[in-house]
Amino acid sequence: MLTSIEDLSSQLSDALAQLEGLRTLHEVSKAVHASLDLTRTMDAVVHGVTKASGFEVAVVNLLQLDGDFAVVSVEGTEEIRRELLGTTSTLEQWQELFGKGEQWGSLFFIDHKHEMPGTMTVWTPDIPVPDEPEGWHPEDCLFAPLYAPDGELVGVLSVDLPTGGRRPGLVQREMLELFAQHAAIAVQHARLHHELEEKRAQLHHAATHDPLTGLANRTLLRMFTEEVRGAEMGVLVIDLDDFKMINDLGGHDSGDLVLRVLAERMRKIVRPGDLLARTGGDEFVVVVTGEDVASALNNLADRMHVALAAPVETRIGPRQVGASIGHAYGSGDFAQLSAAADADMYRTKQRHRRVTSANYR
Repeated sequence: MLTSIEDLSSQLSDALAQLEGLRTLHEVSKAVHASLDLTRTMDAVVHGVTKASGFEVAVVNLLQLDGDFAVVSVEGTEEIRRELLGTTSTLEQWQELFGKGEQWGSLFFIDHKHEMPGTMTVWTPDIPVPDEPEGWHPEDCLFAPLYAPDGELVGVLSVDLPTGGRRPGLVQREMLELFAQHAAIAVQHARLHHELEEKRAQLHHAATHDPLTGLANRTLLRMFTEEVRGAEMGVLVIDLDDFKMINDLGGHDSGDLVLRVLAERMRKIVRPGDLLARTGGDEFVVVVTGEDVASALNNLADRMHVALAAPVETRIGPRQVGASIGHAYGSGDFAQLSAAADADMYRTKQRHRRVTSANYR
């Protein structure tokens, strides 16, 4: 009768532990679906593993953009965190480890008889070597791989120091597998979100930038000027001189090359916070904001003249383009300032043409 009571007590204890584990797993599941902050979610996973799966230490390695794996979350003592957090490993090292391991469901157990890859950072607990075969050896390891839906290894959840000092039983291992599944889901959610954000950024960039030069286009120019409406601003209108001749002599490839080179020169001159846009085939606009706009505008125009007058090497030889530049500044509407700068640019271009005509006489 006593044995039966002890058995019932043990079964009740196991059932309560499983219930607590499921509660913790539910909390982790909520964290997975509520947050796209992968580090915070992995912290919840390793905390849940130590709380519910009967391990004192849990670590998550995640696949990085460079193809290596890095430790991003550690649950354990501060000493363990300092030793492991941020350390890296390679896919080949993990494949070697799994190849040595004994498979427990989806888990891999590597006992102390197998050597770890030489360059892999390993933490070994300071515990005595067990006398019994089922005891947990300080060099034993247990890993739960995290796979993407396409089968790619995207992370590894590893645990150490099982409670009681014995190799984990079936219930512990199944609970660990459940946590690993949730960790894999979190990784997949984060990757999908990252890919979606990248696509959104690419679409936004394509919609607001000139594909040839990478400069802002009219759409971004309009958005920018709406943001600074009412503030003092300066406008430069830049029109390249004799650009048509380059297209006629060298073809559009030479023309495109010249545009890219000159755009990059201008980009390096424009101050942070100001905007350089391509508004036509060989036309550009710079919007200058901030303090002392008039001085900044004049200085910028002088530097633009020098930069754009330098020859560009093309397949038909070095070609000098130059530019006619008009400017206007004030606190009025951008459209008014742009029209004034455009008129100033045309007056400058006419003066260039009169000088050129006089030189040919």
